[in-house]
Amino acid sequence: MTAKGAADEAALDIRTENGVRFITKINAATHYGISIAVCRELGAAIEAAACDPEVRAVVIDAGGRGFHRGAVMVTELQADMEALGDEDFRELVHRGQQLGRKVAGLPKPVIGLARSGALGGGLEQLLRCDFVFAREDARFSFPEVTLGFVAAWGGTQWAGRMMPMRRAQELLLLGNAISGSEAAEQGLITRAFADDAALDAHLADVLGQLERCSPAAFAQTKRCLSAIWEGPLAHGEAVELDAEAGAMGTGDFRLAYAAWMQGMTYNFAQGRPESRDALR
Repeated sequence: MTAKGAADEAALDIRTENGVRFITKINAATHYGISIAVCRELGAAIEAAACDPEVRAVVIDAGGRGFHRGAVMVTELQADMEALGDEDFRELVHRGQQLGRKVAGLPKPVIGLARSGALGGGLEQLLRCDFVFAREDARFSFPEVTLGFVAAWGGTQWAGRMMPMRRAQELLLLGNAISGSEAAEQGLITRAFADDAALDAHLADVLGQLERCSPAAFAQTKRCLSAIWEGPLAHGEAVELDAEAGAMGTGDFRLAYAAWMQGMTYNFAQGRPESRDALR
């Protein structure tokens, strides 16, 4: 299906294949950036994926060259840029942060594809994904400081935590661009690949691996990882305690353990044990 944005223009292409919800920005008119339409429809798509039992993973992509541009909605808040005021500035941040929280909070795997890279708000939303894959020649940047903005959709907080601080300072305080290879080396993204074929092959492999992960255990482990940023070690340990009880309470561990005792692995997507050779 195709989601509709402002003026009935298509903002997203949404399709589901083998339990994977593929969400692709197709808003070429706004250069695959985060427009008001994309923000609204992507948020709705994430909410729908959370409620759909048939969806086991989400992949977020961009059309064209596969480059995610920034917060183009700043040009849509008022008919005249000169009319923008404090209320608009705060609304801009609120919308972007709210969308980011939805992406990060989805209790299912979220994979971001940035084939040729991302900048600004587009990059900030990708940082909320569980995995981000790009080509080695992709380009990533936070140009906000050169444009009179702050990377306030979580860019300063997420990049500042994921990367070595000195590298994050170069990226955010100077507006420098880095390659996909550098982004992977510095922890900004998960992995970079030589070409699209290698990227797509790895995506297929990861989606296959996720079939053998308990959905409940994945969601609870994701919750525990988030707790790292929420408070001290004692808080994280308390979350772990609750998460373990929640995951094991589903009974998934019994299915996986029974398969393991037979020298097999359990495919949660297919609902059956299978040979461990399938992992290779």
